[in-house]
Amino acid sequence: MIATPVQTFRRNVSTSTDVPPERLYPTPTLSLIMPSSKILAVPLNYEGIYPCPVCRVGKIRDMHLMEAMSCDFCHEIFTVNLEQQQLKMPSRQPPLIWRWNGFNWTETQLEGVELGWGYALGAAAFVLFPTIIIGIVAYNFPLDPHAPITWLPSIWTCLTFLVHLSIIVWLLIEIYQIPFRAYWRGIVRWRIVRATVSGSNFQGNGE
Repeated sequence: MIATPVQTFRRNVSTSTDVPPERLYPTPTLSLIMPSSKILAVPLNYEGIYPCPVCRVGKIRDMHLMEAMSCDFCHEIFTVNLEQQQLKMPSRQPPLIWRWNGFNWTETQLEGVELGWGYALGAAAFVLFPTIIIGIVAYNFPLDPHAPITWLPSIWTCLTFLVHLSIIVWLLIEIYQIPFRAYWRGIVRWRIVRATVSGSNFQGNGE
């Protein structure tokens, strides 16, 4: 096999210097070929427009003459920490905080509160433990088959599960402030705008 001039030059250099050619001429790595994603990241600032972390529908932008941002859909107002790239919703206590990573909002948390696996296990136990107890009692002590309320243990077990689950869901809604009213207002406004546009188009076609 005939060596190319580049291979011959590398061989001569490595022989004279006793240094492997891989160290003299390293192969380009993927990090040198592909640009870093940080180059495409957009920092949080007052001039930008960002997705609302609360309703996930509207856009937030700066409010004139104020160091704050607001959403054009749910109308929530946020304060901004540019140094830490954080967004805070002060309308609830403790306030919710989001961190901007250059692409989207992450690390949703309550200020001063850390929700770990302990809370998740506690919520699961709160829902399942009473339901299992009532189900075991209903199974081991069945009612008389001829009684008119033989359906009561099953209904009671299902109600226990649904009530405890609804409490957990309500707490999550309160913690993360899911704006159902904002969604409803947005749907109603969208229908009004659509009806108005349809009516104007119909009148234009009639003329």
